[in-house]
Amino acid sequence: MKASNPLNAMQILWINIIMDGPPAQSLGVEPVDHEVLRRRPRDTKRRIISRSLLLSVLLSAAIIITGTLWVFNREMSDNKITPRDTTMTFTCFVLFDMFNALSCRSQTKSVFQVGFFSNKMFLIAVTLSLVGQMLVIYFPPLQRVFQTEALTGHDLIFLVCLTSSVFIVSEFKKLVERTLKKRTLGTFSTKAHDALDFV
Repeated sequence: MKASNPLNAMQILWINIIMDGPPAQSLGVEPVDHEVLRRRPRDTKRRIISRSLLLSVLLSAAIIITGTLWVFNREMSDNKITPRDTTMTFTCFVLFDMFNALSCRSQTKSVFQVGFFSNKMFLIAVTLSLVGQMLVIYFPPLQRVFQTEALTGHDLIFLVCLTSSVFIVSEFKKLVERTLKKRTLGTFSTKAHDALDFV
C-alpha cells in the first residue's frame, strides 16, 4: 500500500507525550463524586469494562478517526502532501483529543453537572496543551521542527466546530442514559409501591 502518512514522526511524538500526558494525568485528580456512597454495592461478578463504557470508547474513537481522516482527505485534494495538509490534520487530532478529555471527566454526568471549573489542574493542563499547540503552528522555529504552517482564523473555527462533535455526542449519550435510568428506577419504584399497597 502506498497510502500517504497524515502525520510525521515529530507530530506523533508531540501528540503522545505532550498532548495526551498532562490532560490524562489531571483527570486522576478529579474531585470525588459524593454520590458514589449513595449507590448500591457493585456486583463483584460484573465486568469492570461495562457495555456502556465500551460503547463510549468505540463511539469516541469512531468519531475521532473518521473526522481526522476526513480533514486529511479534504485538504489533500491535489494528491500532494503539503505542510498545510499535515497541520490541519495534526491540529484536528489534537483538538479532538482535548474535547474527548473534557467529556471523559465523568462517565455518567454532564461536564456542567460535575462543574466546569471544579478541576483546576485539568483546566491548566488543557490550557497549556493548547498554548503549546498554537506555538507549534505559529512560532517559526517550531514550525521548522514540526513542519507546520500557520492556519487562518477560519481554519481554527472550522476545526473547533468539527472536533467539538465528539464532546457533543458524548454528552448527548450520557443524557439519554441518565433519562433511561430515571425511567427504569421510576417504574421499579411504582411497582414496589403498588405491591406494598396490595399487602
